[in-house]
Amino acid sequence: MNDLMALDRRSLIQQMLALAGAGAAVGFSPAALAKAAARAKPYLSPTHYALVTAVADTIIPRTDTPGAVDAGVPATFDALIANWASPDRRHQLSHALGEIDALAREKKGMGFAQLSATERLALLTPYDAEALQVVPSPAGGRGLSMMRGPTFANPGYGKLKELIVILYYISETALTHELTYDHTPGEWLPSVPVTPDTRPSGGAGLF
Repeated sequence: MNDLMALDRRSLIQQMLALAGAGAAVGFSPAALAKAAARAKPYLSPTHYALVTAVADTIIPRTDTPGAVDAGVPATFDALIANWASPDRRHQLSHALGEIDALAREKKGMGFAQLSATERLALLTPYDAEALQVVPSPAGGRGLSMMRGPTFANPGYGKLKELIVILYYISETALTHELTYDHTPGEWLPSVPVTPDTRPSGGAGLF
């Protein structure tokens, strides 16, 4: 998975659209995405929306900072899928979610969204590790692989997870609670002590 913290907000949005297979993304803007996410009725069925919510909450749970659900990731994911995702990518992401739900039903006898947070984490952790195993590049394709990023054993899940993470980090909630603001220009500090309150910076270069 790409180092998302090395990208600015515009690059993150471009990566988000690429993960959604949005192509030219006609009519897209951050404001349009926020407006679509705020609509009363989601595009996804209640069952699928609950599944997205459970997966997002497991990948980025609430800790001392807000989690993916607090940041509105499920609603933003729903809006992106409904309005800008390509049919193929919509199917791929839906299939990735379905695989997680099917695993929960096989192992626990109920859907992923019906499991407790502890059960969801215990189920998703080994699945995540296996799905994100990097597949070696074929001979002669290493240069292209470096440009595109790693190929995962389960590409659909890889895209799903990265999309959830990006949607979180472009949210106002993540910017104001998960990241600190690094004022630039400012005093140059050659050595900054790391404390429990130290977080990745979210200054002008990032957002």
